[in-house]
Amino acid sequence: MIVFRDLPRRLGRVTSGGAYVAQIDGLRFLAILPVLFFHAGLRGARISPDPEVNEALISAWLPMGGLGVSLFFFISGYIIAYPFLSGRPPRLADFYKRRLLRLEPPYIIVMLGCFVILSHYPPVRAPNFYFTEAPLWQSLMASLTYTHGIIFGQNPRLNPPAWSLEREIQFYLLAPFLIYVYQRIGNWRARVWWGGAVCLTLVVLGEVIRSGLGLQHPLQHTVLAESYGFCLGILVCDHSVRTQPFQQVARRSYDLCLLLGYIGLLITGVFEPKIQLLGSSNPVFDIAAGISNSLARAACIVLVFAGAARGLAGRAILGSPWITLIGGACYSIYLVHLPVMHASAEIIVHVMRPDSLVVSAILCWAVLIPASIAAGLVFYACIERPCMRPDWPGDFIRAIKAWRSGSTSPVPANAPCDADSMVAVPPGSSFPGPAA
Repeated sequence: MIVFRDLPRRLGRVTSGGAYVAQIDGLRFLAILPVLFFHAGLRGARISPDPEVNEALISAWLPMGGLGVSLFFFISGYIIAYPFLSGRPPRLADFYKRRLLRLEPPYIIVMLGCFVILSHYPPVRAPNFYFTEAPLWQSLMASLTYTHGIIFGQNPRLNPPAWSLEREIQFYLLAPFLIYVYQRIGNWRARVWWGGAVCLTLVVLGEVIRSGLGLQHPLQHTVLAESYGFCLGILVCDHSVRTQPFQQVARRSYDLCLLLGYIGLLITGVFEPKIQLLGSSNPVFDIAAGISNSLARAACIVLVFAGAARGLAGRAILGSPWITLIGGACYSIYLVHLPVMHASAEIIVHVMRPDSLVVSAILCWAVLIPASIAAGLVFYACIERPCMRPDWPGDFIRAIKAWRSGSTSPVPANAPCDADSMVAVPPGSSFPGPAA
């Protein structure tokens, strides 16, 4: 029990200055949660027998996981922009090097693992796997270069949720240049007006692409299809640099912002799939309804952020040890959750044989979500967290040499684990790296 209670401290992010804003990882927890519930519920629907009318109706009105991805994109925009807007921008080479060393090893390991397993055991009840007819090795190459959606017009075959990571990488490549242009607007009020106009334009552009173009169109799989979240994160970051909301006095009124904002986010996830269904014969309706839903989601994201930064309960809950640990490990959880869920659902259907959609959904939520979090935390501790150290390649080479020579050379326990946390903020606060 003591080990379990002490786990968040042992596995938490470590920064060179010891400073850390836990609520940012709390926001990541709020982002990963609907993704897990959606994918677990989807597995429940696939392993259940033909649902009754009432069961199908309930299932059809559950929030989609895309609302969590939108929140992830906002967090990425916020985190990436902070060092640039706070006056200590990283060198361009260091910026890309950190992303390469920080994010690529976990991603490559998961993709190679999925390739090996799926090459020998093709999945059942996994339609995404069969949408792409190209050989599996071609899908692997496309995924490793983050171009699967653009090349094949489908979500990554080996690990479908990686579609969002492809857009993240596109944003990372462009972010330093976009933020530089944004900073050239000297007056902050003018930046807010221009930034707001760009956000609105990106919302409209994204809905035109998503509703007006076919699923296999290359633009559907680019950052343009949903880039307002990144832009919104940059705007809110600009405001935070000036106002330092995490340093201000917490107030209970902001807890209401967190509650209403998150409920609103879930509601936008409910209506997201309904919009196209209801307006399928009228593209103009699709676009107008999609724009309204995206604008509502953007407003809810701002409310959630305000509640996390200024709310009394919001700060306490989103800064609690286990919430921040799960949020901090969300990149690992996101990478491994679908393979874990699919394998676990196959075990459930063979062992339990649920006789209704309700039973199968409850079973999947109760089993698949904890299993995914546990597997993600193990992967985080073994793979992702070591890669947070900026000098991990040197440590790895020294460890190999030490192993070959029969000696040991452990890494100091206080070695910095995440260079992205070292940004220009007041003492007592810094921001974790963008592992979305």
